[in-house]
Amino acid sequence: MLQEATKILSSAFTDSFVKRLCLYLHDCVREEVKSSTFRNLNQDKDNKWIFVEGEETLLTNPESFLTLDGASSEVTELMVQAEISQKDHYLIYGHLFLTGKNTKRKRGEEFLTPLLYVPCKLERNGISITCTLTDETLSLNTGSLAELLKYDDEDKVEHLLEGLIDVVPDLPLTNEGIQIFLTTLKSIIPDINIDENVTDKLTVSHKSAIILTKRPTVTAGLLHELTQMAEMPVGVYRETALSIIQEEFSKSKKAKTQQGIAFDNKKNKKEESFYPITPLDLSNSQKDVLEATKQYPIVSVCGPPGTGKSQTIVNLVSHLVASGKTVLVASRMDKAVDVVSERLNNLGAPFLCLRAGRANYQKQLNFQLQDLLANKVDLDSGYELSILSNADDMKALYKTKADLENKCQKILELETIWHEALQKYKKHIENPDSEGVIKTELTKSEIESYKNLLNQLEKSLEKAGLINSILTKFSFNKLRKKLNLNDIEPSLKTIDQLRLNLLTKELALSLKNIEGSIGKIGNIHQLLDNLKELRQKQKSLSKDILKNQRRESLKSLIRDQFKRQTLYIHSKALVERKKNLQNRLLQDEDFRPLLEAFPCWGVTTYAISESLPLKPGLFDVAIIDEASQCDIASCFPVMFRAKSAVIVGDDKQLSHLSFLEKAKEQSFLSKYNIPDRYQIMWRFRTNSIFDLANFYSVHPILLDEHFRSRPPIINFSNQEFYGNRIRIMNRELAPADCIELHIVKDAKVDLDNTRNMAEAEKIMETLQDIIINDEKNNRKPSSIGIISPFRGQVELIKKAISQVITDDIVRKHQIEVGTAHTFQGDEKDIILLSFTLASNSHHQSLTFVQKPNLFNVAITRARKQLICFISKEPETLPAGLLRSYVEYIRSNQRNANINPELIQENYNNSMEKEIAELCREEGFKVLPNFESAGFNIDLVISNEFDSIAVECCGYNEATSLNPSENFRQEDFSKEIWKQSILERCGWKILRITAREWSYSQKACINRIKESLTGQNF
Repeated sequence: MLQEATKILSSAFTDSFVKRLCLYLHDCVREEVKSSTFRNLNQDKDNKWIFVEGEETLLTNPESFLTLDGASSEVTELMVQAEISQKDHYLIYGHLFLTGKNTKRKRGEEFLTPLLYVPCKLERNGISITCTLTDETLSLNTGSLAELLKYDDEDKVEHLLEGLIDVVPDLPLTNEGIQIFLTTLKSIIPDINIDENVTDKLTVSHKSAIILTKRPTVTAGLLHELTQMAEMPVGVYRETALSIIQEEFSKSKKAKTQQGIAFDNKKNKKEESFYPITPLDLSNSQKDVLEATKQYPIVSVCGPPGTGKSQTIVNLVSHLVASGKTVLVASRMDKAVDVVSERLNNLGAPFLCLRAGRANYQKQLNFQLQDLLANKVDLDSGYELSILSNADDMKALYKTKADLENKCQKILELETIWHEALQKYKKHIENPDSEGVIKTELTKSEIESYKNLLNQLEKSLEKAGLINSILTKFSFNKLRKKLNLNDIEPSLKTIDQLRLNLLTKELALSLKNIEGSIGKIGNIHQLLDNLKELRQKQKSLSKDILKNQRRESLKSLIRDQFKRQTLYIHSKALVERKKNLQNRLLQDEDFRPLLEAFPCWGVTTYAISESLPLKPGLFDVAIIDEASQCDIASCFPVMFRAKSAVIVGDDKQLSHLSFLEKAKEQSFLSKYNIPDRYQIMWRFRTNSIFDLANFYSVHPILLDEHFRSRPPIINFSNQEFYGNRIRIMNRELAPADCIELHIVKDAKVDLDNTRNMAEAEKIMETLQDIIINDEKNNRKPSSIGIISPFRGQVELIKKAISQVITDDIVRKHQIEVGTAHTFQGDEKDIILLSFTLASNSHHQSLTFVQKPNLFNVAITRARKQLICFISKEPETLPAGLLRSYVEYIRSNQRNANINPELIQENYNNSMEKEIAELCREEGFKVLPNFESAGFNIDLVISNEFDSIAVECCGYNEATSLNPSENFRQEDFSKEIWKQSILERCGWKILRITAREWSYSQKACINRIKESLTGQNF
């Protein structure tokens, strides 16, 4: 029995599913590194470089700069190419070039690569171009060196590389530092020749070059961390966001033998009340993300193009930090992390987000910690308004907001009831006998009393007898006296007439009482203004709460002697030159004080191993942005470092690229015995971390408000890829040319390189026209992106730009050129899209262009204008995505040229039509039933300067006194919700009630005029 228990316990600690996955992912990454390392610059045509002549001066004096010939076309092209492709490429300054063949390997790999490198930048300085370093530390080209180390034992390879890393020379470079490095290199790899002119043999020479190459996506650090994670006992994973993977696997195994076992990955029960602390506008779907993060270990968030993924993350981080949580924000893309970090730090809260992994970040962090520990950080000035702000204030604000919303809903309901009562009153008084007899004002109880008396009189009249006749006459005289009735004799006809008069009084009294009820609640316009102010106050209060929380945390931190000492050690470790000692200190020392100083860290997936220790559940929440482009392996260490994870991406956009062979991947899956059920989900080549999150998340959320593009630009994507579920929050009346199609005549494609010279020339003409028009009209320079699905066309346009457009113009207009992969997660004012298709194009080219994810990204990057180019007649295109899109553009261009006021108008009721006619008489343009943000605005009224949304409320052409026959309570709450969304969309809302319209049409029209002109009428 004891032996069996020991066996089970041992199995639990050694044979975990997560461990097998770590080993599988490790092997996939290792194989990927082999193919992606730049051991031979000639192997990738995207690589560009120039060798630096003469003695090395930049590395020996890194504070200076290297002056290059500004007239050189090679140098100029390198500078411009770096500028327009900076998202996926970067410049490095390489030193100690390894060249020649590795003759001991069967394949005889060739090498042309620097062993040491550091990021740099090129800038024009007068007639010259200067090269300056952007980091202070040399990096070792570990990928190329690992290829030379022919050991089956990976630990030995890693150990040898660590020994070499320890002797990487510091900057400024010295002869002594170089000699120590080369001597160590020679001892590890004896076959290398140093500064020898030997043909075909491996040689290291003292050459330097400026190189434009792809940014790294995987590093040796990732391999090391996956190995470390695989060696950890399964109990460690329970503290991390990876726990759900092991739990689901274990429960699915049990479910095979025990039917009815349900997998529930809920963390906490949903709280009844929830008060988000968010400094930016918050949509309903974003609020769902905040709530789900409290309940589930993994939350999948789908963010279609332009739906505010970064804003969602900023709101989520702010709420979590204000609640005392720590957050790790990660992405494969530097820009994604930069945007979130900058927006967080612009909120005004001290020491909020640390952008780790960037050049010199450790030195900057060291300075900040030193200032904090030396009490040089002012935590008192500027906090006067926020010093008392806390979560209770937000709770009170939300309760006030809910009360205002309830009042507005009740008023809208009463306005509808009032109008229905008015309709009934008007219909009733059409009868000539309905008024004129009773002139006395009556209360409701008096009306009821007289109605009962009339019923009694009617019965008396129907009876015969002298006594009954006397009593009837007496009662009627009494009624006549009370109601001041003259010359009326008792008869059934008289009673009917009096009944009609009493009903008139009753209906009039009902109208008066409804108005009284509305007046007691308040003025609908004032209440709605108060609601709008509260929404703004909610954002400023969130900032104050966040600032106060950070202030209190920092003050508490520097008061604690133990934490101060720990921070001091961390600050010293950050600038420690010996990497091994630095890593040991960061791993062994308590990291929590550093997280108290900076509760949010932003880092890329490939830089995380150099920035944070590999500790389970180090952060409360990890957020992975642009997750569709993040491979599973690089995100595993991110999720290991957090207790829960929010994965933000879009499966309708581009996934990550992998060059791993399919057969290799399958062999690794088999090697680690990954069950068939999971092989589908865990394919490294094809699946991103977002795909995986969709499998493990029980509450996926769609961000459904699009702010980026004008409606015609995004509508096709919304219809084709998202089932029209996105609200387009751009209120602009889009100009006719916001989406264009240019058909380039007599053009051919160079089939060898998939280049279209005629299209490229047309794009260059259009580009220059945009630049000239911006200058001519003194407009702010438009940012411009140029996209082609084909790398050959991209390179052709890049070269043309480097020859024709100055680097100053490139920077001013933020001109970038690339494939759809380059632009994912980015946007520009204007996009020029070259489909690079002509009559002679291969069928495969058309198939490639129509890949849904690639197509979706390409057509959704533009904010203001999308100009498409194709060299093929649309009628000759086969049915498919491209044909549908071309037809959509043509249809949009036709519709844009139609005067909207000539289209048959569709009004909801006569009140809207009356308002529209009177506004046109005043010279305003009117668009009824205008679609915006997924709603129909009753009337959009505009002049040449502005436009407003007019909502007509309370008008119901039904005649029932019971509004439940036509309206439900939720209809009135939706009206308030609709107004809040339209206001976030930028609309100014003016409400006109049927009651106001019935009392004074002139006053209502004057309110419209005042809103549009700012004048009083």
